[in-house]
Amino acid sequence: MNEQWNAFIQTQKFSASILDDNALSLCSLNQLGILAVSGSDAATFLQGQTTCDINLLEDNTTQLGAYCNAKGRTITSFVIIKKSDNIFHLILSVDLIETVKKKLQMYIMRSDVTLTNQSETHCILGLYNYPAETQANLYPYLTEDKRCLFIADTQTCQQFFSDLTLNKSVQLISPNAWCGLDILAGIPWLNVSTTELFVPQMISLDTLGAVSFEKGCYTGQEVVARTHYLGKNKRVMLIGSCSAKVVIPSACPITEQADKNTIIGTVISSSQQEKSTLLLVVLKEQPTTAKNLQLNNEHYDEITLI
Repeated sequence: MNEQWNAFIQTQKFSASILDDNALSLCSLNQLGILAVSGSDAATFLQGQTTCDINLLEDNTTQLGAYCNAKGRTITSFVIIKKSDNIFHLILSVDLIETVKKKLQMYIMRSDVTLTNQSETHCILGLYNYPAETQANLYPYLTEDKRCLFIADTQTCQQFFSDLTLNKSVQLISPNAWCGLDILAGIPWLNVSTTELFVPQMISLDTLGAVSFEKGCYTGQEVVARTHYLGKNKRVMLIGSCSAKVVIPSACPITEQADKNTIIGTVISSSQQEKSTLLLVVLKEQPTTAKNLQLNNEHYDEITLI
């Protein structure tokens, strides 16, 4: 993250949770970064590497997608923005950008494609309850009506942040609070702890519209398609909560009280709220009412599915 932006953000006070669900809220999404894919072959290149149909993207709109390895395991989930016919922005966990860039670079060959990590020059702001309007650098947040993204260079983001907080009543929220909204929406963000653990269907990317089964070949497509058409995916992504007072790390194992030695699931993400911690989890199968789920952590915190 840009040092200038980091210094500016450190002067602000952010709430760890949303105190007023109807208030205009602003968040600096420091956990996310931007990988720019540009060049005359950018669209064709991405079409052959990602799960979503690049040819159906409209300018300045957002689409959820994924990038898989040859075995169909999801390296990263992302939000893609088509800036123009030759420029696309992939928004993903900042700790995966260099890994994804390196893997994609191997497939460029002689194509006119340039990959640029813009995380040091650009910032991403999350807006909640922001009036829907056409504005430079403003993008819808997938299909959600109440959220959008402001993405620009550091100086522009700082000016937008300052103007908004000066002229409007704004609730500043932390990435933890934004993550809570993502969990409730069932949006899975992978990071270095959870990369390459799941095929897209295990984290519901197919039901979220992030996977096209008509677009043709892409890296990992054979496994993803087989899982879809043969119905072999037995894992399920669910929303839960626990009373843990400590941060729950991504990839924290899940067991059941009757058998603490058998791992039956994994935490994808967590968000501490005032009275509980929200969890996005993947289980090996749809749980029965007889199973009492718990985190495989120091306190074996009990999980309640929502």
